[in-house]
Order: sequence, then structure tokens, then C-alpha cells
Amino acid sequence: MLAEKTNIICLLKVLSEYSDAEHPMPMGEIIRKMEIKYDMRPDRRTIISIIDALNSLGYEISTYNDNKKGYYLISRDFEPGEVFLLMDAVYTFPFIAEKQSLDLIGKLENHLSIYQRKNLNHLKIVRDGRKSLNRQIFYNIEEISRAIEEGLKVKFTYLKYDEDKNLIPRREKKYTVNPYSMAYTNENYYLLCSLAYQENLSYYRLDKIKDLEITDYKIDKNDWDKQDIEGSQEAIHAFLGQRERVKLICAEHILDNLIDSFGRDIDIRKRHDENLDVSFIAPAKGLIYWGLQYLPYVEVIEPDWVRKKIIESIRANKYI
Repeated sequence: MLAEKTNIICLLKVLSEYSDAEHPMPMGEIIRKMEIKYDMRPDRRTIISIIDALNSLGYEISTYNDNKKGYYLISRDFEPGEVFLLMDAVYTFPFIAEKQSLDLIGKLENHLSIYQRKNLNHLKIVRDGRKSLNRQIFYNIEEISRAIEEGLKVKFTYLKYDEDKNLIPRREKKYTVNPYSMAYTNENYYLLCSLAYQENLSYYRLDKIKDLEITDYKIDKNDWDKQDIEGSQEAIHAFLGQRERVKLICAEHILDNLIDSFGRDIDIRKRHDENLDVSFIAPAKGLIYWGLQYLPYVEVIEPDWVRKKIIESIRANKYI
């Protein structure tokens, strides 16, 4: 029985690694791979029986009777395009350390055949100085998730960069917080929480959290306990600035950038001068930096205080 189960696992691994729709495996090649990789010598009837069993379990294996060429695994956990997308994301995320990125890429590659992996040459690891130096990110995610589930406080050391670009503790004493949720926004992963016995919402980047511990203390009761924090990204933006009605005049060619930054829930009206009148609700504080970034193409009309802040920044510009 053990040998039979081992045959099933090994055959599935062979088909997963060495076959796809463009590269079906003849029966003789399957037998050779089983012998070379696993020192097993199943006969043709055994292999056909195992493939029938795998098909009955929902693995979807194309057979010689189907394609007249050989056998290959149709169903995979991820389509090649999905794996490529995930790999691109891992390479891009700055909060994942370089070594962890490479390790995770290796695990994703296991979902592809050796032939599909040849299409990965376009992927390059980010080495522009943005990759985090902290390798505890995955541990932090797991432990914070457990703490939230169990309703327990966590404590950790929070890091900052020094003049030598090394991560060092922001302060000697550890932070103790009530964890509520985690969210990805602005290219970083954040912990939404409140400091012990404080009602204000705080947020900390997970890639700057080190030596995290789950305490034995229950989360403090406060107003945040009564709120549904499924909208974690909204909570982060709310913390970064009060949401207000925003009115802009902007050039039509930056509309994509506007929607990428603030979403599609915006009102757009075409002007006679080929510009656009745009209105939406957003954290106005973040609009200051966005408006300065697209200064030649955007005029902030409201809120008035944001308009004044942008004017102050322009006047303080050292290049003028």
C-alpha cells in the first residue's frame, strides 16, 4: 500500500514538472523519469491506473487517447500567467527582503513545468535600494494574524534608518499595541493598531517591526473595538488625513494618474479649454503632495487650505 501511494505522489510530481500542453510526455519518458528521479519502475498498466485515479480525484490529466501524443497535467493550482503576475509582485514589493523574495519566487516556480519556467527570463530582482533589510516580514504577518484572532496585544521594536542607512531601533523601549488589522497601501504593508490605553488609531510598517511578541494581555476596550475595520485601507487613509470634498482642474492626459491615485469614484466634467473639472472625496492632506507632483497639469480649487499649502510650497521652492 505504501509503495502504491508513493507511486501516485511521484507520478504527479513528474507530470507537474516535466509536462504541459505543449510538451506531453510519452509513456516511455514517464517510466524513465520515475526511475531516474525516484528509483521506481512502475509498468505501463500501473501508470495508466494511477492516471485514471488522479483524474477521478479531479487533477485533470490529458492522456494519449485524448491528444495522440502523450500525457500531461492540465489542472494546476495556478495558471502560468497567474504565477508570472505573482512573481512580478514579489519582485516589486519593497517590504519583502531580497533573500525572501528569491525564496518565494522559487516556491512559485514549483507550480510551473520546466518549460514554462524558461519564460521567466524577463523577471529581474529589484536592486535599487528599496528592498527591505528586515527579514521578519512573514513572521510578523503570521504572528499578528494570530494575535488579532485571539484578541491579544503584541509588543515589538520599531526600526528607523540612521545616517549610515542601517535599520536601528527608534527607541529602547518596545511598543505595546492593540492590533486590529493589516493592510497594503502606498507600496507598504501596515499594522493598524492603537497604543495601550490610547484611543487614537496608529499604523506601523510591518517591514520595520522587529522582535515581535504576542503578549498574554487582552486587547483594550475602546471605540475601535466597535468599528468594522474590514476597510483597512480606508482607515489608513483616514489616519493620514481627514476626507474632504476635493475640486480640481486638470489636464486630460493625466486622468489615468488621477484615477490610479484616488479611484474611480470621481465626477468628471469636460471644460471648453480641453481640461477637466474633477470632483471627489479623499484625504486632502495627501492631495498636497500629489498636486505638487503634477503641478504643471493640475490646479486645486478646493479645499482652500490645500490650495494655500501648495502655493506656500511653491514660494518656498529653493530652485525659484
